[in-house]
Amino acid sequence: MRPTLILAVLEREFLSTREGHHTPVMLWGPPGVGKSQMVAQVARKHAVPVIDIRLSQMEPTDLRGIPFRVGDVVEWAIPSMLPDATRHGADGILFLDEIT
Repeated sequence: MRPTLILAVLEREFLSTREGHHTPVMLWGPPGVGKSQMVAQVARKHAVPVIDIRLSQMEPTDLRGIPFRVGDVVEWAIPSMLPDATRHGADGILFLDEIT
């Protein structure tokens, strides 16, 4: 698939989230073909942050958070690297890279 077509798909899916739809997009390809740059380009065009998480460097517990006790209940402290409307704004792109 050509980069211009991929950018068109990313653009369409980004705009559809603003209409209330949510369709995750999976970009698959060898390292160095520009997947990260295309995501960053869409984010720049719409002036939204990209939260780029490299999953190859993480364990499942890194995304789950840390448990803590509140009375008789265990709750989870959400990791600060995950999206937060207060810190990052209402719009943005969560880019999970290097899925292995």
